[in-house]
Amino acid sequence: MDQELVQYLDSRFQSVNRQFQELRGEMTAGLQGLRGETTAGLQGLRGEMTAGLEGLRGEMTEGLEGLRHEVHLVAEGFAMHVQVQHVQEREYHDRQHQETRALIRSVHDELRQQHDHLRQRVENLEQKRQN
Repeated sequence: MDQELVQYLDSRFQSVNRQFQELRGEMTAGLQGLRGETTAGLQGLRGEMTAGLEGLRGEMTEGLEGLRHEVHLVAEGFAMHVQVQHVQEREYHDRQHQETRALIRSVHDELRQQHDHLRQRVENLEQKRQN
């Protein structure tokens, strides 16, 4: 096989491999970022819930019987809010996941086409060389 062609193909394959590595790095960083944002959001929410519940517990302990009903309503409303927030975050992460998968598919298809094209070129060059 022609040495220049071999070098060219090696450089193209190395370029493809670098692109895969870069894409893998970007995806890993993106997923870690999303994981960090989710964790931070949940920790903040947990802190807010804990602080709110401690305050309510103190008022109830003091004997404010009318507060019991209000606390129940607040807890239900907060639980509903948390559920809605969870659904929204899950939808967001699902969309991000779908977009990432679509990007990977697109890049994979493009690289497969490039690979097939290069393989065909090599086969053509080898046939020419044999003739």
